[in-house]
Order: sequence, then structure tokens, then C-alpha cells
Amino acid sequence: MTRGLLLVSLASVAACATAYSGSGDDVDPDVDARIGTPIDAPTGTPIDAPIGTPIDAPIDAPIDAPIDAPACTPGMTQLLVNPAFDLAPLGTGWSQTAIDPLYPVITADTPVGFSPHTAPNQAWMGGFEVGADSMEQTVTIPAGTTQLTLTGVRFTGTDELGSTPYDTSTINLVSTSGGLLEQAAMFSNASANSNYAAFSKTFSQPRAGQTVKLRFDSVQDGSFGTSFFYDSLALTAVVSCP
Repeated sequence: MTRGLLLVSLASVAACATAYSGSGDDVDPDVDARIGTPIDAPTGTPIDAPIGTPIDAPIDAPIDAPIDAPACTPGMTQLLVNPAFDLAPLGTGWSQTAIDPLYPVITADTPVGFSPHTAPNQAWMGGFEVGADSMEQTVTIPAGTTQLTLTGVRFTGTDELGSTPYDTSTINLVSTSGGLLEQAAMFSNASANSNYAAFSKTFSQPRAGQTVKLRFDSVQDGSFGTSFFYDSLALTAVVSCP
């Protein structure tokens, strides 16, 4: 019903009321009853009275119950961004501090006669007679992780002589504030090899649900440089569901 039609209807009611406005027996008692009864008076059941189930009553599940709650997905998940260092821009996913800013840790540069394990880039740490450099990445380990393993390949070339470890490189799992959680590997000039070789470390604690950093460091002693190369990394979480 439009507002115009509503006015017409009220006018008709007013006309009828005038027609029966006489006194005595000429007055229709039904009209007086309708006019005397308040428009908003309850008729039978109140409008707001509950009918059957209350409007706000829970239906099956509470209104605030989670819908499409994320399901646990069992399996193996690789957690590192850009684990082979080949994404653009150069160094994506990693924070790095180089001994010399002109020579970033993640690079396509290689010594003569040597190439990355997965082209075009690799991590090249050290290589100078003195100094320290590092690279790291922050990761969140999934809840339900029962095993955490780091794998990759490494190559160590050195100008040092003998078996004394003068120059070193370490791989550590650290907290977000830098505190050591567990060491994954340590290499030195004494562990030099002729080409890329695989390494692996399963951590003693899976660190399920924690946010941590995977950090690489190298330190040169001041004479005869050692180069530490890394490539084709993976930090793999084995996730089990309750």
C-alpha cells in the first residue's frame, strides 16, 4: 500500500464516522467500538511474544562457533622462501650482511671454474682475509610439527694450510631475538672439499608453533681467506594432526 492510498483509506473512514455521528440508536456500536479501541492495543498474542522457538535461540551450533575452521594438513612442508637463492630480486626472503657491501652474500658471482649448484645464484660467504658476514631468514614452524630438518649443499674452498680451523662458518637455529636454540652445522678451512656436497641436520626439538630464524655466519681470522658456498637449501617440517 502506498502512502497516497493510505490517506484515501483514512478519508473514507472519517466519512463513515461522520455518517454515524448522530445520537441515540442511529450510532453504530461497532463503529464506536473500533474508534474506542486503541490502535496499538494487543489482539490475542502480543506481536513480540515468542512463537515456538525464541528468535535468538541457538540453532544447532552457537552463532559464534567457527565456520570452516582450518583443518590440520599432515605431511611435509618446506618452510624457506627462496631456498635456492634464485628468485628475483636478488636476495628475496633473506636478510644479509656482507663483509664488503660491494659483494653481497647472495650472488651470481663464482670463482673461475666453479658454478652454482642451481643456477644462477648461490650464497658466497667469506672469501676475504678478514671480516665476518651473515644471512638469515625468519620462519614460523607449523603447529603439529613433529620433526624439523635442514638440508642443502655446501662447498668450502680455502687458501689456508693444515688442519687447524682458522676460518669458520656456522648454521644455527636462533630465536627472533638472536639467542641460540640449536646448531645445525659448522664448517671451517679444515673441512674444505672439492665440490658441492650434501649436508643434513634433524633438530633435536621440532619447535612446533614457534617463530625462529635460520642463520648463517662466517668469520675470517685475518690471513688466508676461506670461501663458504651454500645452495639448494630446504627447511622441512613433518606435520602430524591430533
